[in-house]
Amino acid sequence: MSAAPKVLPFPQRPRPMAQVTLWDGRSRPDEDALRADLTAQGYQVVAWKSAPAEGFPPHLHIYPELMWLLRGSLTIILPAEDRLLELAPGDRVALPAGLVHGTMAGAEGAAYLLATR
Repeated sequence: MSAAPKVLPFPQRPRPMAQVTLWDGRSRPDEDALRADLTAQGYQVVAWKSAPAEGFPPHLHIYPELMWLLRGSLTIILPAEDRLLELAPGDRVALPAGLVHGTMAGAEGAAYLLATR
């Protein structure tokens, strides 16, 4: 009689989490300076605008994504955490690859830098 096969446990992986950095509020965000900083860090950067109440339903990417808000407001929807993040001008959020997220612009719309590596 042969022994029952040993069942190996599925490896535990850290859960991807959004990382928010709030603006210090001393000055308005300068698009050119922020773009230069992101480019120096190896990001590819595009400017993105969303009309009031425009957004994207929950989705994920195979690459990390960073959003840095320039004007307006932007809500980041994180279904797995049952959480909403409200970004104001200057705030940024780093979303790791594989994190399900959505977005919704506020009443004034949103203008932000969208950066990927």
